[in-house]
Amino acid sequence: MKKIIMCLCLFSLFILSANAETYNSSCYSDMGIIYSNTTFPQSSASRNDNTSSNIDISKLKKGEASMHNIFSLIELGDAGIDTAAKNGNIKKIHYVDSKVGKVYIPLFFIPIYVKETKTIVYGE
Repeated sequence: MKKIIMCLCLFSLFILSANAETYNSSCYSDMGIIYSNTTFPQSSASRNDNTSSNIDISKLKKGEASMHNIFSLIELGDAGIDTAAKNGNIKKIHYVDSKVGKVYIPLFFIPIYVKETKTIVYGE
């Protein structure tokens, strides 16, 4: 019985390490091991022009694109900036956010892992 529990623990640890992401200071990624629901900035338009500081952010259009990862085996979708801009009918992008939501539940023989990565584009 101890060997079975030890094997399950090692298997769960293997799954966790397979889903581990490295930290990159240029773009923050989610660091939650069991649960994560974070939104973080990816980029913004150049602030050299005077028009960008006069824009009311609440009036900008919003476009979203997402991809889903199931059991770390299947990844579906397109979370690209271009797809998000097309979905929001945006011609000029002002800034981009990313939202990551994931759940990891280590059940006995079947660890459940589901992750959604969403790109949110704001612009005109």
